[in-house]
Amino acid sequence: MKLLIRRLAILGGMVMMMTAADGIYFRDRIYPGINIAGWAIGGEKIDTAKNKIRGRYLNDQEIAVGYKSTVWKIKASDLDFKLDVNKTMDLAYAVGRAGSGANRWSERISAVKRGWWVEPVISWEKDLLDAAAASVSAQIDIPAQEPEILLTETNLVVVNPGENGLEVDRKLLEIRLKKAVVSRENTVAVPVIELKPKLTESQVQEIKGVAEKYVGKKIVLVKEGSEEKWELPDKQIITWIDPRTGNWEDPLIQAWLGELATVVNRPAQNASFRFVAENRVEEFKPEAEGIVVDVEKTKNEILKTLREMTVDQEDYQVNLTVNMIEPEITVAEINNLGIRQLLGRGESWFSGSITNRIFNLKKASSHLSGIIVPPGETFSFNKQLGEVSMETGYKQAYIIKEGKTILGDGGGVCQVSSTLFRAVLAAGLPIMERTAHAYRVHYYEEKYQVGFDATVFQPAPDFKFLNDTPAYILVQTVYDEKKKYLAFELYGTGDGRKVELSKSRIWEQVAPPPDLYINDPNLPIGVVNQTEHAAWGAKVAFDYKVTRGEEILQDRTFFSNYRPWQAVFVRGTKTP
Repeated sequence: MKLLIRRLAILGGMVMMMTAADGIYFRDRIYPGINIAGWAIGGEKIDTAKNKIRGRYLNDQEIAVGYKSTVWKIKASDLDFKLDVNKTMDLAYAVGRAGSGANRWSERISAVKRGWWVEPVISWEKDLLDAAAASVSAQIDIPAQEPEILLTETNLVVVNPGENGLEVDRKLLEIRLKKAVVSRENTVAVPVIELKPKLTESQVQEIKGVAEKYVGKKIVLVKEGSEEKWELPDKQIITWIDPRTGNWEDPLIQAWLGELATVVNRPAQNASFRFVAENRVEEFKPEAEGIVVDVEKTKNEILKTLREMTVDQEDYQVNLTVNMIEPEITVAEINNLGIRQLLGRGESWFSGSITNRIFNLKKASSHLSGIIVPPGETFSFNKQLGEVSMETGYKQAYIIKEGKTILGDGGGVCQVSSTLFRAVLAAGLPIMERTAHAYRVHYYEEKYQVGFDATVFQPAPDFKFLNDTPAYILVQTVYDEKKKYLAFELYGTGDGRKVELSKSRIWEQVAPPPDLYINDPNLPIGVVNQTEHAAWGAKVAFDYKVTRGEEILQDRTFFSNYRPWQAVFVRGTKTP
């Protein structure tokens, strides 16, 4: 009891001392018991404490990173380690000074009795830390080989047991490296995870027995209402067995059906027609239902059949479940759309285009032909056209991207968007989004004023317009490859609007920079290839006004800021 009273008296004395000194002695000092990552700074003046921790955390620290008998040396400087002395000291100085009076005293007493650990504020170059961990991993990691089941040409089931491997836990290694720098530790053990997919001999035999039950079996998928069929032979079925558990791997079945769906799926087709003079329809296309494979239901039917297979039966039939998608516009509705007259036409010419550019231009423009835009709807060029890539059938031609003319998928598509832009202007519709090209392109100025262009690229920039008429609008393409001519015609119901387009105003024209020649040691001497064509820079504007009686529907100015473009030539320097 006397000892307890004595300790309380000492503690009480400390408290009284700290109370009296708080305003004077500790005004520019750290409270007792506080340390930074184990380095005592309690009672020190702020500047003295800063110097202490600054001297402790230097980039010359070297850490031995070890795994078994191999050691890698990593310096703190390799990680671009930095200590923020001021922020660290602010945290230490704040202990015992924040919050209510009770909270402040609680922190001070706790620091004196048990010590108070403050984490230093440090920063790293994450890429360097990742690179250090990756360098160590590259010398330890051994990829595991997953077990697999195969069916030979002679119908023998072979189970590859797989191989075990090693993998550094890079996340934990990074944590340990950080801790080592903070705590000034000189060694770090590399955390390694042992990957154990390899099957035992008894597991191999068990899985082999499971797979052999399906040798000679097959499933025939039949699409309802048609004669289309797809066979799933035993070789395919066996690959869906999980060699570790003998269960069916749902994701593999689902992935296979997803591939099949890309062949079977068909979008709904709206009824369409070509409108010509005297209210005649030159071309008619009836609506058609769309088809979408129900992957989940079909997968469940396949799984059910696989579980019910018997020794006596070899062939099993499963219905390929599909959902029908109704078209938005049917033949019955087509006369109610209000498509009665030509609202506007836009034109362009593409003389001198390379073959691939003409191919892309024709493909994109034909894809948009026949599209019907409902009243009140915003038309998006990128959305309607979809992905433009080699995978969707486009070819490489010159495009403008990131300030350069380069070969890219779909070169020529911008002529389609520019021609549609002109048709929309002629129809007097609101243009919601339009971006000019980076520089003047001669295709868009052939028989046309400068500035009437609209560039597009997936996913942006886009070209958009609003159908603010009372009826549907039909987008129709006119294409003549012989005359190198493209036009868009917009049909709908006129509401008396009139369009005024001013002539283009051009100012601040800038001559192109001198031609640039770049030596290429990979090209033979004498070979010169032009990669960029010269173009004058200029600022261009034209006015767009749409009225209906006394009402002003549109009154805006379209601006274009074309950069001067330098001709660039690549010149060969390779000697024979």
